[in-house]
Amino acid sequence: MRSVFLIPLLLAATCLSTGGALAQGECVEPPMPAAVQGTAVSPDQMRAAMAEAHTFIAQASVYQECLLKEVEAGKTQAAAGGQPFEPMIETSARYKVEASKKAQERVGAAANGALTAFKNH
Repeated sequence: MRSVFLIPLLLAATCLSTGGALAQGECVEPPMPAAVQGTAVSPDQMRAAMAEAHTFIAQASVYQECLLKEVEAGKTQAAAGGQPFEPMIETSARYKVEASKKAQERVGAAANGALTAFKNH
């Protein structure tokens, strides 16, 4: 339970200690699509919901790649400048990647559940 509170604190400290470098990143996390009830939607609404879920999952993958590329670029920039790379930047990025992967799983499971309910309705 203690680590649940420690992670956000470490992330905030990292943002402050890097002078806002993390805030300057160009990676944008996609918003999660709204959940739908498969038993209460029309076929067109179901198709739209499935398309939104697929779009989110694809955009989340791009976001994850972007985060990892920013870490590699930061390492390269630090090495070129003869400076050490702050490991919390990589830790923060990997935490965001894992959270994004979990969001992908939740959206996929919700979309599949809605589609199953839609088909059985």
